[in-house]
Amino acid sequence: MSASPTTAPRRWTDAAGAWLGLGAAPAALIMGAGMADRNGGALPLVAVLCGAVLMALLLFGQGALGVRPPYGEGATLTEVAPRYLHPSSRPLIGLVLGIAMIGWNGFNVGLGGASLAAVTGLPGPVAALLLAATVIAASFASPRLGNRIAVLTTLSALALVALCLIRLRPDSSPVTAGVGGLGMAADVAAMCGYAAVFALRAPDFSRDLAGRRDLLWCVGLLVVPAALLVVAGAGVWLRTGSADVVAVLGGTAGIAAYGNLFVTAGIFAPSLTTTFSGALALRGVWPRLSTAVATLLVAVPGAALAAMRFDRLMLPWLTVLAAALPPLVVPMAVEAFRRRRGRVPRTVPVWTWLPAGAVAVTLTVVGTPVAALVGLLLAALATAGHLRRRPPGTGTTGRRLSP
Repeated sequence: MSASPTTAPRRWTDAAGAWLGLGAAPAALIMGAGMADRNGGALPLVAVLCGAVLMALLLFGQGALGVRPPYGEGATLTEVAPRYLHPSSRPLIGLVLGIAMIGWNGFNVGLGGASLAAVTGLPGPVAALLLAATVIAASFASPRLGNRIAVLTTLSALALVALCLIRLRPDSSPVTAGVGGLGMAADVAAMCGYAAVFALRAPDFSRDLAGRRDLLWCVGLLVVPAALLVVAGAGVWLRTGSADVVAVLGGTAGIAAYGNLFVTAGIFAPSLTTTFSGALALRGVWPRLSTAVATLLVAVPGAALAAMRFDRLMLPWLTVLAAALPPLVVPMAVEAFRRRRGRVPRTVPVWTWLPAGAVAVTLTVVGTPVAALVGLLLAALATAGHLRRRPPGTGTTGRRLSP
């Protein structure tokens, strides 16, 4: 483990904004409506619960790397990568994450810009650029102020969506006790994919947390609201028959303004996480970049994509990223667990995660709904095989032998 950091430990309240922001984002509501549309009705409760548990495991397993020693490394993903990954794989991962954050930024700001345009009457591109400028300004605020902004906007969004959903509550329950078979597996995979990219970069937002309890709070702030909004999205579909939740909220008489404000406020915190984490990823590829320049390299292209409404084209690409990236979480989390137990540190080999990600991406391209789960399973099997290979100079327990 790394040496104990000299900075003061962070409590979960200091990091809540990023986790709560993704959990309560409009995308979770949209995902729930899409799942209900695929099921043709209410969601299996077992699928929602299993999806929530899998999300929590991914987030906690990778997020533990950011917790202060001795439990974690007390570092961001960019700082942790040299301690766990082969040098040849680190630039690729940093570049992919940087590009992913640009895309996520364009998706969120584009979605929020369209809703802001509906409220203000501004042209769509102008509203998107105005919102992007606000996100950029907030990105340069202090971490404490940025966290407070994220929490405030997210809580405001939750209050607004509650008002909207009261008006759109369905006549029947949005969940069922039944089991959906392959469809249920697809629902679990969808929820896993929703948290996939954030899970991989979770150490960026758990860095210097005081302990496991603080990390558990952060994971709960993401998983619980996300699961509730998934169920709420299914309820909107049951009431309206439309999977386009944003259009429903923005087009229903009496709540249109509230609905559009919810989307605008709801994307603010997720947008801030993209500029923060994307800048870290790009600096991992080009260490000489300043934080300010790296932030702009994420935010400016993201603003251009938002003005072009890239959010309309973004979801298929995010699905591919959700299949490609989570397999890396499995061997990294397992290796972190080994090190906490005093085992000899070992580099995570590329073959434990890259082939699994490639298979998952291929299955995604051909339309297999459980591609993300297959990728995780293959990564788990490869990691188990890696653990069975005892490194030289160790005993049967994997601990280093004394000379």
